[in-house]
Amino acid sequence: MKFFKLIFAFSFLALPLHAAGQESLQSKLQDEAKTHLINLIAFDTAQPSPNEINAVRYIYTVLNKNKIDWDIYRPQKNRANLAARLTSPLPKKDKKPALLLIAHLDTAAIQGDWTVTPLKATVKDGKIYGLGSRDAKNYAAINLTLLTHFAKNKELLNRDIVFLFTADEEAGSDMGLKYLHDTYPEIFDGISFALNEGGGVISTQKDNFLFVEAAGKMYFDILLTARAGSGNSATQDNAIYKLSQALGILGKYELPYQLTPFTRNFFKQIATTQDQDAQTTINMLLNPTEEKYFKQAAKIISEDSLFQAQIQDSITPTVLTSSEEANTLLPQASALLNCRLLPSTNPQEFFEKLTALFDNDEDIILTIKEQPQLPFPQPKEEANDELFNALENSSKETYGPNTKILLGISPASSESEILRRFGILTYGIGPQFFTATKEDKDSQKGGPHQADEFIEESAFKEQFNLTFHTLENMVYKENGETAKQSSVQEK
Repeated sequence: MKFFKLIFAFSFLALPLHAAGQESLQSKLQDEAKTHLINLIAFDTAQPSPNEINAVRYIYTVLNKNKIDWDIYRPQKNRANLAARLTSPLPKKDKKPALLLIAHLDTAAIQGDWTVTPLKATVKDGKIYGLGSRDAKNYAAINLTLLTHFAKNKELLNRDIVFLFTADEEAGSDMGLKYLHDTYPEIFDGISFALNEGGGVISTQKDNFLFVEAAGKMYFDILLTARAGSGNSATQDNAIYKLSQALGILGKYELPYQLTPFTRNFFKQIATTQDQDAQTTINMLLNPTEEKYFKQAAKIISEDSLFQAQIQDSITPTVLTSSEEANTLLPQASALLNCRLLPSTNPQEFFEKLTALFDNDEDIILTIKEQPQLPFPQPKEEANDELFNALENSSKETYGPNTKILLGISPASSESEILRRFGILTYGIGPQFFTATKEDKDSQKGGPHQADEFIEESAFKEQFNLTFHTLENMVYKENGETAKQSSVQEK
């Protein structure tokens, strides 16, 4: 059976323009967003001590110059969030539900061997390098640019637009989005829709897809501990060996594949872009004559990490701990298992199945360190809401008329889960997915949370255009070109 995999090859398509004035405006705004990105990268907001206050000061300085009201929220001296609301002039009864644009200002910690300065943007070879250039200061820069632009056209708005620049996303949002909702719930008044990070663009030989994150995976941390005797390093009863053996068992454990109505729709859409062999594999997944054929198809499909994220849980050992002395052996060694569970998985049953793997070994202990909050937000089987329709139209404007939206599950955690718990319909979008070259893979560089993180300038411009068109399609009182043309006239 032919190997089945999406090819993440990205074509840079010409942007459809409403008029010459629109083209000039977009070019101007793209340059403005690029400047903001370069400036935001220079602020050290890296975990574990992000100091988002410095980035927030930059943002409110820009807003002050544009005479835009804003509010700052500081759970600690150097930790800060900023909110700004553009209010539609329509009477409350005539307004449509508000739209939220959110971007976090903190970044992952600086790690790896950078060849450029992490906290200074480096623009070369058509790329913008710097910590947060892809996760997620690119979103913050675009949102800031759109905030100042749409503020000049508030009289055209059919709904309020709320912009949030948040702290602490990379560490769980306790000082960011969770803090804001718990302490200042009025910020979220009237909001029904939100745009966040989490998606990207996929190009195949037949079609372009905008992958839109409509659901995330549950974050579940389990501590795996192996016990043994203590003493000097010559001791044969070694906890590290026992831990490695236990990790070997987990590595061979075949997690079950799951298919829900939501993921069925995902693969039905993908099937239309594939050759005959791949379509046969997808058909085996969707309509298996026997269970073994379902597993066979799922295994082949899971060769692609994005596809695997739709149908299978994951277990990833991350932090390993034992003795710090070369000649000393501690009585235990442990590994933190970072598990990402499908929205349809029962976390307790998942944990019990893992525990059962070691029922006959009393020296192996599994302990839950962080478990998901239940009930977990579930994706709708299909989407036909205002924001989805706006994204559908704007994706065609940005990437070409044959572009389709592909709703799916992101393997990563984000603030979207929190927003969905608030009852806010949230979609994750983004630039073209990061596709590592062989050199990038060998050096673990270029992507989010990696050394030499970068975003292609062309991808950044397309991400801007996608977000810009989505707002146009969502917030203008009139349909069609009239309101959009009116917004071209800068005040």
